Amino acid sequence: MPNTTIFGRLFGTALSLENKTVAVTGASGTMGRSLLAALAQQGAQPIAMTTSAQAQFPEGVTVLPWQPGQEAALIKALTPVDILVINHGVNVYGDRTPAAIAQSLEVNALSAIRLMDGFMATAKTGAGPAPKEIWVNTSEAEVGPALSPLYEVSKRLLGDLITLKRQDAPCIIRKVVLGPFKSQLNPVGVMGADWVAWAVVALAKRDVRNIIVTINPLTYLSFPIKETAQTLYFKAFSRSQNGQP
Repeated sequence: MPNTTIFGRLFGTALSLENKTVAVTGASGTMGRSLLAALAQQGAQPIAMTTSAQAQFPEGVTVLPWQPGQEAALIKALTPVDILVINHGVNVYGDRTPAAIAQSLEVNALSAIRLMDGFMATAKTGAGPAPKEIWVNTSEAEVGPALSPLYEVSKRLLGDLITLKRQDAPCIIRKVVLGPFKSQLNPVGVMGADWVAWAVVALAKRDVRNIIVTINPLTYLSFPIKETAQTLYFKAFSRSQNGQP
């Protein structure tokens, strides 16, 4: 596997998406649809992973239904996939009931980790000359407020676990750290989803490992510091299966 830098590189070995099979979770949402379109424009073969039975997608897009908690059943379907984009999430806003806590943790963090584990199991078997990749939309809630406590808690948990898993991952893992974009969940978002999706794909093609797209300049400063410090901490105080740092 290519060496993963702490900060991610602004310019490195170009990533070609031509004829790559790319599965996107949260595909029926605003960002999911924008990502599917942006990937298709680059010649990728998109797969829409959706929990919505009523969702409709453009012709040529393969649809893969799934539900949180059923990730193990997806391993066979994900085996030929080159890139898994984990983009699904839920925002319960100010709700702090036990049900809201359970839903936020399950959807935003635990289901994503199970998907990653299943997909990485397929990467270990070898999938051609190019390494597999995982892109995870963690949100800038990793390092700043989102005016939704449970969204912040669950996304930070996801981000922390990804940083931990990067130490031993058999494939490339890119973090996608997005600011507020306009969507059904966030109608007051200031960025256009199509533009954000274009930027995400463009930066991934330039081999950026920590993809930040936001209007908040503090995120560009705070996220690399947080990611670097946490990576060093995890290296120092955690061990792999073979006992290595």
